[in-house]
This record gives sequence, structure tokens and C-alpha cells, in this order.
Amino acid sequence: MRMDEAARVKALHELAVLDTPREERYDRIVRLAQDVFEVKAAAVNLIDADRQWTKAEVGLGEAGHCAREESFCTYTISRPEAMVVADARADERFRTNPFVVGDPRIRFYAGHPLRAPGGERVGTLCLIDPAPRDLDARRRRILAEMAGWVERELAAQHEIDDAVHVQRMLMPRTTPALPGYELAAHYAPARDLGGDFYDWYLLGEQLQLHVADVMGKGIPAALVAASVRSVLHGASKYNDQARTIDRVGDATQRMLEDTAAFVTAFSARLTPSTGALTYVDAGHGLAVIYDHQGHHRRLDPSGPPLGVLPGTTWTAHTTTLAPGETLLVVSDGFLDYFPDMDTALARAAEANTTSATAAHLVERLTRFATARGLDDDTTALALRRTLA
Repeated sequence: MRMDEAARVKALHELAVLDTPREERYDRIVRLAQDVFEVKAAAVNLIDADRQWTKAEVGLGEAGHCAREESFCTYTISRPEAMVVADARADERFRTNPFVVGDPRIRFYAGHPLRAPGGERVGTLCLIDPAPRDLDARRRRILAEMAGWVERELAAQHEIDDAVHVQRMLMPRTTPALPGYELAAHYAPARDLGGDFYDWYLLGEQLQLHVADVMGKGIPAALVAASVRSVLHGASKYNDQARTIDRVGDATQRMLEDTAAFVTAFSARLTPSTGALTYVDAGHGLAVIYDHQGHHRRLDPSGPPLGVLPGTTWTAHTTTLAPGETLLVVSDGFLDYFPDMDTALARAAEANTTSATAAHLVERLTRFATARGLDDDTTALALRRTLA
């Protein structure tokens, strides 16, 4: 394989779009192309090393997926401008092509190359019709403009994938070793990016925990979440638990007002030697301690979410995590699966008593949510103090 071809295929694979489900943003473009050019079919085809794969099509059906040697589009990506075949029966390259001599009996083909963000030609926006025809200069310009729309969608997805990677990197990558305790968490966004986050780290001999939920979903919520997480992380290093949330509230108030957002947050500091847990619940309300027999106690509220009322101060509370007890903190995405809070608490109690470890509990909760479809971001964090 030639070096430029290797780079082209690599760029295609880095887009992470091959073999993904249909998406309305691409389907909309091919429907419009079919209507504007009055052709039987239009498609977004991507050219892999040995195959053509169709991301979006109208009027083409399964004929878009084919071996590369049968593809018209593989010729298109060899040139920087559109390729137009007025009558495939009169073209030496295509007259014996199975899609010309058989269904869909292509006569007219026009394709414009699609470029990856690095400029590599990875596919085409193409038009197909069973009757011979041609494209004048004006219509070729329109086809090029529509191909540009597809390229922008491909680039946007590439940027989102990079942002997803960054967001995952912001989550804890290691778990502190705490003898006598188990710690686990998982975050599942409803979209590629989301507004939930969790964090944990040691402050001397104490363990600091955060779980937060930004109102909303997607990229705006993710940007706010990243900012709040950074401020939380910095403030906790120099302040006790109560002052940490007060300072974070002050520091983020203007940003949250400007973005019309608010953040529910649960932040706690554990002294492992005693099980003492000092916490602030800023409008979160979804932190519960379960014992190994299924009993539970909900932790007290400390005040409203961050960003609701300027000048708010939050009250810190203290409890003790006894041997055999588990602190479970979830985001409100879990509540969507239950008719009321009592039902949700009972189901979580059952899951806790039948889960051998904190990691098993988190895995079960995550599997429960994802199996039912994620309408909202969901996060679960479990801190279990093992029985002596």
C-alpha cells in the first residue's frame, strides 16, 4: 500500500465513523441533495482500504455497501475536484461494473470528494440516476458546497471525540488505596459529553470526594462541569469542607449566572481511621448510607445548588461511616427509572446488600441504567467500609 493511501485510511479510521448507526445530520444532507439535483439516489460514501461503506443514503439501499473495486467513489477520491460520469455505459471504467449492468443500473454519477480535517480524501457525497445527464458549472459548485457541509459534520464529530477523550481523562484514573475501604464510581453520559462528574483524591490522610451534576446535557454542560471541577479541586486543598463549597460558590456564581446554569453537588471528606465523614450537600439530595442489612439513612441537605442564589453559604454536616456501611451517591438521572424516591431507595438497598463489593454495586447500577436507555447523564459513586 502506498504511503499516501496508508495515511488516507488512517485518517478515515481516526474519524471513528465507520460502522456507526445512521444520523439525522447526514441523512438531512443526502435528502436535500436528492431533491436539489432531482436524482434517484444520493449518498455519503466512505472509502476504506478494501470496501465502500455508506454512512447516509436515500434511494440507494444496500447497494452503497460494496467491495472497493466495484465502487465509483474510489475513483472520485483520487482527484481533488468532482468526478462526473454522464453515461456509465459509455465509460470504459464503468461499462461492465455490476451496478451498471445490474441494479441499480447506474447511468449518471457525480461525486465530490470529502476531506478529513487533515485534508485526506476519505469519501464522497455522490449523486446517482438511471438516466444519462450532466452537471453544469453552477450545479457542480452546489455539489461542492454540500460536500463541505458533510466535511464540517465529520470534523465536528472528530472534535467531539477529542473532547470526550479529554473529559474521560479528567475523571480519576487511579483509586486511592485505603485499607478497610472500597471505592468505585462510574459515569455514563446521555450524549457523547455530559455535565456529571465525580472526583476523589487524598488530602493528607483524608479522602476527598465530589459528585456533581450540571443542569443540562451535552457540550455546554460539559464545559461548565470542567470549570466547576477545577475550582473544586483547587479550593479543597486549602480549605475545610464547609469553606470549600462557599468559596466554589463565590468563584463560579458569575459563570453560572451568565450560562443560566446551576450545579447540584455533594462534597465529602473522610477520615479513614475513624470513619468520620464531613460533607456538604448543595441541592444534590441523593447521598445515602446503607448498612449490610438493607437499612439506610439519607444525608442532610446543606443548602441550594451552586449558582442559584448569590451570597449563599452552605452548612457542613458530620456523620460516621461504620464498618459494613456504604455511602452511595448518584446523580438524578437514576430517578427517571423509578416512580418515586422510596422505590429508588429500596431498589438501591437491595442492590447494595447483594453486591459483594463497591465495584460490583456500581457496575450493577450502571448496567441497570444503560439497559433502559440514558435520557440523562448518570453517575454512581460507592464508598464502602468493610466489616472488621
